[in-house]
Amino acid sequence: MAEKTKIILADINKSSLLSVMDTLTSNAYIVEQADSGHEIIEKIRSLRYDLAIVATDVSDIDGYRICRLVKESDRTRHIPVILLATYIDQAIRTEAMESGADELIAKPVNRAELLTRVFTLLRIKTLHDRLERLIAEKEEEKKQLTRRTHELRILSDIARIVISVKDSQKVLREIINNIVFAFQVEAAALFTLHDDRWEMDVASDRCEGNSGTRPAPDLISLLEDVRKMEKTVTLDDSNTDSALLMALSESLNMKIQKSLCSPVFMRGKVIGVLMIFNKKEGMVFEPFDISLLMTITCQIALAIENIQLFYKLSDFNKTLQTQISDATKALVELKNFNESILQSISSGIVTVDFSGTILFANKTCEDILGYSVSELTGKKLADIIGEPAMRMWLRPTLDIEGYPGNAETEIISHRQEKIFIGFTTTLRIDSEGKSAGFIVSFRDISQIKEMHDTIMRMDRLVSLGLLTSGIAHEIRNPLAGIKTMAQALEKEFKSDDQRVEYVQRILKQINRLNDLLKAFFTYAKPGRPEKKHHDLRAIVKDVRALVRQRCENDRIEFIEKYHDNLPSVFADGNQLEQVLINLVINALDAMGAGGKLTIEACRSCKPLLAKQNPNSALIEIRVTDTGPGIPKENLKSIFDPFFTTKPNGVGLGLSIVFRIVHEHGGEVLVESNPGEGTTFIIAMPQEEAMLKKAAGSAPVFA
Repeated sequence: MAEKTKIILADINKSSLLSVMDTLTSNAYIVEQADSGHEIIEKIRSLRYDLAIVATDVSDIDGYRICRLVKESDRTRHIPVILLATYIDQAIRTEAMESGADELIAKPVNRAELLTRVFTLLRIKTLHDRLERLIAEKEEEKKQLTRRTHELRILSDIARIVISVKDSQKVLREIINNIVFAFQVEAAALFTLHDDRWEMDVASDRCEGNSGTRPAPDLISLLEDVRKMEKTVTLDDSNTDSALLMALSESLNMKIQKSLCSPVFMRGKVIGVLMIFNKKEGMVFEPFDISLLMTITCQIALAIENIQLFYKLSDFNKTLQTQISDATKALVELKNFNESILQSISSGIVTVDFSGTILFANKTCEDILGYSVSELTGKKLADIIGEPAMRMWLRPTLDIEGYPGNAETEIISHRQEKIFIGFTTTLRIDSEGKSAGFIVSFRDISQIKEMHDTIMRMDRLVSLGLLTSGIAHEIRNPLAGIKTMAQALEKEFKSDDQRVEYVQRILKQINRLNDLLKAFFTYAKPGRPEKKHHDLRAIVKDVRALVRQRCENDRIEFIEKYHDNLPSVFADGNQLEQVLINLVINALDAMGAGGKLTIEACRSCKPLLAKQNPNSALIEIRVTDTGPGIPKENLKSIFDPFFTTKPNGVGLGLSIVFRIVHEHGGEVLVESNPGEGTTFIIAMPQEEAMLKKAAGSAPVFA
């Protein structure tokens, strides 16, 4: 069950306080009272409340100051604040705006106005919180992918060194220097056991000390502790570790403040300890560093084992052949392991040479691009994603710190689907340290783009709905007075009086304005859908009856297509009829004289957008005309309020369609090509359980 919304309220006016509290609690909100400005600030800072309502004349701290304190804090600025004022003039509005108040309401508070503004602010806060969570999740995914790529690159470099033919000291020194670069540390050293005797085997370039040097007693004690515990030990410049750090500093002739000491296992036994010292730029060691260091020690153990096998070649020729076979098998397994990671990773990975030829593609590329791995390998990247996209892909993506970053582009897949791709490109380095091409990691982010566009559109609809409602409300009252006075004048004039015609023209224009205001109110404040099971054919029949005469006059053929076993639609019949009427009228207006209007309905499980559950039972309704189509540049704006291409249009019809469909938990999509007509597709959930939206979060208006 969804947690109920909590609101904190402060007002020294007892009557106003009780009125606001009664209005909110009767609509399923939890309301708590604060007796002073200091108390309400403390309660808001507890982050247990979703909205604050504060009178401007609260004791000890006025409402404006409270609002400023809330909005100046990064922890609380996202909490909406409504100010209550005894009266409102321009100065009060200005001060409320400067204080950061989200709303300003005059006392005594109008019940409907209060509930509307509370509901709108809570909806905006919910959307804001959802977007923040989504951004945080994607940032964490990016961070994890960057770390994984970094780890794979280190393991690949070490694997390259391990299989290279060099003497033991050169191999280990190159590995140690790679570790220094990979971890961004000042130095590293490897201590190993030789016949139960600890020796420094190899150190990075900055450290002093020869191979085979025996460590100081304090350092030997540390190595023995790591050996017994069989886990990574962290040393820092605290009092407890100062003696050990001093011993390390003397042994290596450098100032050491922090160190990670990880055991090196070979065949289940600790044969050495790998140490890294002092993160550069004062950074601290993170859990990721510890995990990666433990992984690398396995590679070092493999390197040491290969070196030992190499030096025993002259004495144990036959035995060594078996050991070489075992070592080769281990390397093959390592290669297969690395390749299995590339094949199972959720991102597409391709390697491309400098001519743009694809050398490698993992399995995920098939799902994203629509080509099989065999079709991709050996092909030019430009033939797969197009020349403009290829030029973007074959350029390393770096952030401001020089680390691999992300970029985005739009491509057409093999299935002729437009998809958005987020990608990272890095240089591919061969075994000789030379640039050999590019490695591109990419993901399909089309669903993320669609979710972002939907959230932005709903945000605009809520804001413009509130504005429209206020304007229409302010116009309707004086318009009613004008109409009443005009009707009174009409009765006073004689029927043959020339002024009667003037009054009738006034009344005609007033009625036009009233019709326009009704459209405003329908958009700004659509009624809550009263859902029941309806036969879609019956609803379409009523719509057809309304436009029959126009279809006959304009020679337009009205076609209905219903797939077999079409279930009933669970919706508000009147609102669904309103949706279809708006779409049919738009289609008739677009076609003019002559053409075909088709309404088709079927059962579906394929969602239009990412918002819907891919396993939902849906009813898909298509309204298709043979008109001139919608220009490509207008497709993204047709659902925006007040957007219209008709000379006398208001621009609210499709906005109302969008809101009604979303209130039912459905989605609406448009497909159109100039000269080929237009199709509006509506996907409505079939079952009541799929229509419920965040149960308990929306208030019931009294």
